[in-house]
Amino acid sequence: MKHKKHSFEEEYFEGDYFTKKVGQFSPQRDIELSNWFRGATNYINRYVPIKKSKDKTLIEFGCAYGSAAQVLSEYGLKVLATDISNLAIERAKKLHPGIKFKVHDVQKPFKLGKFDYAFATDVLEHLEKPELAVKNIYALLKSGGWAIISTQNDFDYKIQDPTHVSVKNHKEWKRLFLKAGFSEVKIKRVTFFPPYLYRLNWRINFILPFASSTTWFLSTVFIFAKK
Repeated sequence: MKHKKHSFEEEYFEGDYFTKKVGQFSPQRDIELSNWFRGATNYINRYVPIKKSKDKTLIEFGCAYGSAAQVLSEYGLKVLATDISNLAIERAKKLHPGIKFKVHDVQKPFKLGKFDYAFATDVLEHLEKPELAVKNIYALLKSGGWAIISTQNDFDYKIQDPTHVSVKNHKEWKRLFLKAGFSEVKIKRVTFFPPYLYRLNWRINFILPFASSTTWFLSTVFIFAKK
C-alpha cells in the first residue's frame, strides 16, 4: 500500500495529533516534556550508561523542540540535535539556545563526524525508509557505540495513525538492526505509568516491563543496539 508523504512543518506541529499527544509549543510544556525524558533516561540507564557519559558525543534524530537534548546535555553529553523540520529546529533554538541544532533527515547519510551515541524517540515509525535510517545510524556510530531508539508497538490504533507509515513488530525491528551490522540488539517493550503525573515531577514516571495495548497508557518499544 502506498502511503501519503507527510510534511513535518507547521501543519504537523500545529495539527491535532501532535498538539494532543505531545503538546503545544511553550516553555511550560517544554518543562513537562523534560520531566518525561528524565524518567525515560532513568530507565535507559539500566542498559546503556547514558547518565554517566560526561563528555561523550551524542546525536539525536527527530529532536522536535529539544526537550530530550536539553536533558541529555545536563548529564554532560556533547549533544547535536537534529530534525527534518525547519520549524522544529527554529523553535528548539529559541527554547534551548545552549544546544547545537541542525536540520537533517536521518534517511540521508550524515557526514559530519562519529558519535558515541545515537538517540531517537518516536521517529522510525514516521519514516518512509526506516531501513536507510538504521544503516545511517550504524555508519555514524563509533566502534562500540550505542543506538538508543524508541518506537511504537504494532497495535492497531498505532498503525491507523496516518503519520505512522512504518510501524513494525518488535521482532522485525531486531532483525533490521542486526542486518544493518549491529553486534548486539536488546528489545524492551514497556509501559509508562501513571499517565500525566510526570508533568509534576520526573520521579512520578515509572516504567513497567511489559507492553499494554490500552490507549490509557503510553506503551513503547525500546531498542538498544551496539555497534
